[in-house]
Amino acid sequence: MRPLKTPDVYVDEISLFPPSVAEVETAVPAFVGYTARATKITDKDLSMVPTKIKSLPDFEMYFGGAPAVVPKEVNLDEGYNFVSANFESRNFYLYDSLRLFFDNGGGKCYIVSVGNYEEDVSKEKLIAGVRELKKYDEPTMLLFPDAASLDAGALGEVQQQALMQCGDLMDRVGIFETRLDDPNGTLFRDKIGINNLKYGAAYTPWLNISVSKNIPYANVRDAIYVGGTKTSIEQLTTDKGIKDLVKLVETALEDISTVDAKMKDLLGTSKSINQGYQDLVAAYKNNKGLGKMGDIFEFIFRIPDLAEKLLDVTSGVKGERLRKDIKDAIEGRLKKAYEELIANEKELDESVASDEYIASWGVDPDPAATEWGGIFSSSSPGKSSIIPGEATTDEAKCDAIFPNVAKNFAIIRETVMGIVMSASNYASTYETSLYESFPLYRKILKGINETATTVPPSGAIAGVCAAVDNARGVWKAPANVSLAGVVGPIYQFDADETDNLNIDTNAGKSINAIRAFSGKGTLVWGARTLAGNDNEWRYISVRRFFNMVEESVKKSTYWAVFEPNDANTWVKVRGMIENYLMQKWRDGALAGATPKEAFFVRCGLGTTMNSQDILEGRMNVEIGMAVVRPAEFIVLKFSHKLQTS
Repeated sequence: MRPLKTPDVYVDEISLFPPSVAEVETAVPAFVGYTARATKITDKDLSMVPTKIKSLPDFEMYFGGAPAVVPKEVNLDEGYNFVSANFESRNFYLYDSLRLFFDNGGGKCYIVSVGNYEEDVSKEKLIAGVRELKKYDEPTMLLFPDAASLDAGALGEVQQQALMQCGDLMDRVGIFETRLDDPNGTLFRDKIGINNLKYGAAYTPWLNISVSKNIPYANVRDAIYVGGTKTSIEQLTTDKGIKDLVKLVETALEDISTVDAKMKDLLGTSKSINQGYQDLVAAYKNNKGLGKMGDIFEFIFRIPDLAEKLLDVTSGVKGERLRKDIKDAIEGRLKKAYEELIANEKELDESVASDEYIASWGVDPDPAATEWGGIFSSSSPGKSSIIPGEATTDEAKCDAIFPNVAKNFAIIRETVMGIVMSASNYASTYETSLYESFPLYRKILKGINETATTVPPSGAIAGVCAAVDNARGVWKAPANVSLAGVVGPIYQFDADETDNLNIDTNAGKSINAIRAFSGKGTLVWGARTLAGNDNEWRYISVRRFFNMVEESVKKSTYWAVFEPNDANTWVKVRGMIENYLMQKWRDGALAGATPKEAFFVRCGLGTTMNSQDILEGRMNVEIGMAVVRPAEFIVLKFSHKLQTS
């Protein structure tokens, strides 16, 4: 109370009500896996960075689309009717799993991109991605569908790391799947270990889905079979216009390969022009001098040779429109940029001793394309005059030249990348024209799109958890719910197999079955954690409810840290938690005819604490809850009744 010195009327507000518990969200999965890209502003700036998204378009904006499907065989009959398609085995399932998550009621989630589709699935990268999530508090479920393509041992290691994190943080669970070739979970149970099983739930088998696919022409052209005989797409038509269009597509694809090969020759070990340049700039800034500046010029003056090779009549690109784009680029932005760079290097060369610097611009062979206008030989520009007189050291002279070098390299980089993009754009444009002009090609792609592909079930299960949480509450078991966007499970279990999945007599590692029921669809038919023999933590709904209450109460109790450890604070803490659990009881989450039967909250001297606890600064609060449990086995008992009248 403030001191009272001046006669007046004073107002004091007295806090009597306890604070309330703010409930945390329960269905925020984190998907760890491989994506087409991971870019928000600069290339790969989202790699290994947990990123929150709320929809599939959000994902595609930052991480790209689905991996390309590679048909192994596309079978047509003699009348050119689509019969079937078989696909090469896939390794990347995150995109389709995310699609199932949203189809089944999912909302926001986190994405951790650990690599792109050009890489092999790596146990180490997936584990590193899972570990990144330890820094984030919001995720409540961990999923890594791409890990299902690993061998059983590596998959088990990733799953064990996820369980370890769940056990350490106590605010999330792992949603796991078995391998495609292990529907009964034998290998899964062998490799998952025995630690922290109450924080994981496993589902089997994989699911057949029929969704739109990324099917580029390049993946289809060598897979067509008509009546069992391999056939090219050009052979499927007699129309000259369509044949010419097919040739344009083939040429454009060949040009993409040519551009990629020439770029690799130019770059060597660097992944991109920009990376190669930035590496040299970093070396220059670390040790400024003529040698490092010469390396930068040498790299930049190798780029015109790329254009020369692309225009080579024998080994260069063949598409007339792409060749014209390259010539226009040379005659326009590239020529102007290189004129300035030649002038800059001439000035630098003449400003130092003759034996200290070797210019790169005039090194043979000179680019011969007429569009260069002879700037590398007879018509080369004169030297520039941008080095100030006070720049007397080699370092100062290089620093004076460098800004102009950086400016012109940016122009060169953008122009070269524009040529690379043009090659891809022409192929895409011609493919679209072929699709629109060739009905049989459209029919083939439609048949491929309608052919079911397989995907691990974890994404669909995460969506079901989100939908059930929103509709009923986290205490309702996410089971006896149909899956959307699914053709059906790839495997049908018999009675003995479902018995063995649900109850593991060896180690209690229950695996939840996904089953197809006549007239009902594909249903999730299990609600157990991997601790199937544990009477406390047998059911995933109980585990997730405790996670929610523990985290919600923990976060809402921070106000009490450093408050007086006396009865006033104990009453407020106890009242806050009791009010929250009372609401959960009314919602149906806790079993009991009265609140006293449903839960208890204890806090006080002589009940949860002794004098020593108070001296050591401890406030012990004990909370007990009778969480509702699913009716897993419903037994109907029938008997005869004797006639009485």
